[in-house]
Amino acid sequence: MFRRRGFTLIELLVVIAIIAILIALLLPAVQQAREAARRSQCKNNLKQLGLALHNYHDTHGLFPRGNFEKEDTATYGYGNYSYFAFSAQTMLLPFIDQAPLYNQFNFSQAPNWSTNDTLKRTVIPAFLCPSDTLKIPNGGGYNLGPGNSYVMSAGPSVFWFGCAPGTPNCWSGNLNDMVGMFNYRKSVRMRDITDGTSNTIAASEHMMGDGSSAAGGYSVGDTVRGVGQVGPNSFPTQANLDSWGNNAKAKTGDTTYPPRGDTGSNWAYGNIGLTVFNTLLNPNSEYPNCVTCAGCGTNDGRGLFAARSRHTGGVHTLMGDGAVRFVSDSINNQTWQNLGAVSDGSVLGEF
Repeated sequence: MFRRRGFTLIELLVVIAIIAILIALLLPAVQQAREAARRSQCKNNLKQLGLALHNYHDTHGLFPRGNFEKEDTATYGYGNYSYFAFSAQTMLLPFIDQAPLYNQFNFSQAPNWSTNDTLKRTVIPAFLCPSDTLKIPNGGGYNLGPGNSYVMSAGPSVFWFGCAPGTPNCWSGNLNDMVGMFNYRKSVRMRDITDGTSNTIAASEHMMGDGSSAAGGYSVGDTVRGVGQVGPNSFPTQANLDSWGNNAKAKTGDTTYPPRGDTGSNWAYGNIGLTVFNTLLNPNSEYPNCVTCAGCGTNDGRGLFAARSRHTGGVHTLMGDGAVRFVSDSINNQTWQNLGAVSDGSVLGEF
């Protein structure tokens, strides 16, 4: 007679241990493959954004502004209420197969008015990095929405400049100072990018915020007093940035890396921190995003808003010629600022 022989307890434990080891070896590879796919999709999103920008330029003869304020103080959301104006992303909708959505907007009103407020809640997959996560509710109003992962470059500037004399909470600079490709109240044409489109940043990634309130969050009023507006050829030094960044840490109490508050909550508003960033701080800077003026809200003041990404080591960056580069966190800060400017005249090597 043949006697059937089963697994002993020791043999079973050995088999389980071997399976556990194989799973432990396999999981990181699976995660890496998934992240590689997400990075590829993120890069493709920026490529499509680049094509949209060039098609917009071909159609209108210039690139969209970072903020589409209208000189009409009678309509709330415009005039002195520039932070309620539309974004470049909104104007690019017809060029990313979203013409029906674009045509429904009433551009005589602010994004948070009437039917516009419902339209701006539309989820646009092309504006979302698959590695990032939206923790902010998709609702109405200024601080809620479907999320936005890609921001236009204001270059090495604090964005809010060029206001009419006497405008509250705004620096009255020279309207001819086109610092980055996407400015406030100033459009850029291809011919204005004298540094060359391959040497000028058009857009990059940023992380969407965690939805925490401004109190104790990353972006509170009067955070970094003294951040000066820079002109086309005058950039802050690393010492300046360290001073401002450490001040921001001390005032906000924020020493964590992921951004807090409503950064990237929606794509409709043409505001720094929502749809615009600047190249003052390096990508994924240790310093928190912040605004500078007392009484300003989360995104409607001069400040520091770095490119940020959940991809390890750097950020995907769209150049003016439509190419997408992965730029390291450790890039030389002066080079990063030069890349943000459209006409500083610097000769750049590899980066």
